[in-house]
Amino acid sequence: WIIGTVECSIHEFYGTQLGQCYGPLKVLYLTEVAVLPSARRCGLGRMLLQGVDKLAFQMGIETIYLHMDVSNDIAGTLYKKAGYRRAKSHVYHDNFTRSLNLHDGAIQGRCHDLMFKQIHK
Repeated sequence: WIIGTVECSIHEFYGTQLGQCYGPLKVLYLTEVAVLPSARRCGLGRMLLQGVDKLAFQMGIETIYLHMDVSNDIAGTLYKKAGYRRAKSHVYHDNFTRSLNLHDGAIQGRCHDLMFKQIHK
């Protein structure tokens, strides 16, 4: 049985201003965190994020980024407890969000916040 998954990658940063701010393989994008509805609120999301942190640390990643649907309060709480902060509006952040088609209103009128967490410096 699969009760939770996480997907992360680096290719979203290729060709973006945000990606050019970092050295090669220094930034990671958390594309998806999914937990089976019947298994939610049991700490699985936290454990998945801890696994991403360990992987990022071992890879020498400096920063992990993710986009969060602003209407998903439960995910927002999970990410904040895991150390993610909302990225301030900046041309690099805005262009990155637009490159993924996650800018405000792009997907059925939904809004997304870009969040990040520092791992290495």
